[in-house]
Amino acid sequence: MGPILLICLGGILIALVVYIGISRAINQRWLMSPPSEGKFLDSGGKRLFYRSKGKGDPAVIILHNSGRTSMEWWAVQNEIQHARVITFERPGYGWSSKSQATGLASDISDIIDSIIRFERIKKPIILVADGLASIYAHHYACTRPDQIAGAVFVNPVPVDYRHWNASLSDLEDYKKPETVARKRMFLSASGLFRTLSPYRRQFTRFRHGKLIAEFYNSPTAYAASIIEQQMVEKCMDEIRQAGSFPNIPLTILFSSEETLIREWVRNGTSDYTARNAGRIYRILSMDNLYLTPRSRMVELQSGLDLIHMEEPKAIAAHINEMIRELH
Repeated sequence: MGPILLICLGGILIALVVYIGISRAINQRWLMSPPSEGKFLDSGGKRLFYRSKGKGDPAVIILHNSGRTSMEWWAVQNEIQHARVITFERPGYGWSSKSQATGLASDISDIIDSIIRFERIKKPIILVADGLASIYAHHYACTRPDQIAGAVFVNPVPVDYRHWNASLSDLEDYKKPETVARKRMFLSASGLFRTLSPYRRQFTRFRHGKLIAEFYNSPTAYAASIIEQQMVEKCMDEIRQAGSFPNIPLTILFSSEETLIREWVRNGTSDYTARNAGRIYRILSMDNLYLTPRSRMVELQSGLDLIHMEEPKAIAAHINEMIRELH
């Protein structure tokens, strides 16, 4: 190996180390500067970041999807009327990243209780849960039936999660969320995800878009997501031991199948397999409708990838409808 080549390789290595250092410094500066419209609470020794907006009952608490951030729901939060609305980052995410994620539904239910006490909420709440977070809302409803007035699930995981998970395992090249999170955790820790991120341009047109995009450059978010994915079966065991779902109104919102397919393809799944997964998901996730006789399903007509950010009024309308019904 010639000296010129060694010098070039050395230069590339130095540049890479500098780039990683700069990337980590940027993310650390973001982590140290939470937006002023949010605040912190202590829950069982965990310091959690949350945002509260509006006044009125029933209060609405929104649970973000695994591997995502509550900031994506701020636009919906702003559109909900005549109610206090709270979003929060679970342990391990964003400005709650200094608290260790456990992935247990019982721990998330305890955190919701802490928020209710801290905000002095007196009446039963409405829980809005996105994706995997439907498990946490399910557990809360079963263990605290007197403290929940209604629920809205957005693309919930099937109640029969084992069947869903086994069906995905039969799809040869389906990239499971845990696999995707591990890859992104490595890339974000090395600083490379900043360059390769599919979110870099996706969020820039939104208010708080830069804050959201930087969230995805934090390896702690992916570490928390991995823990949550690993603990799903344990969460389902907690739900089975908790009892039946209460007789409350439940609205289930489903995005278009194409939206889910595009997300899976972006994560490395082939189009053919993603379409098979989409068909399986739509069939199995219908079991959420049997949780309560007061459930109803809504097909969201928009094919937008981030409908809760691009058309927040469309999501908020269904939450506002439930608030009116409960008044």
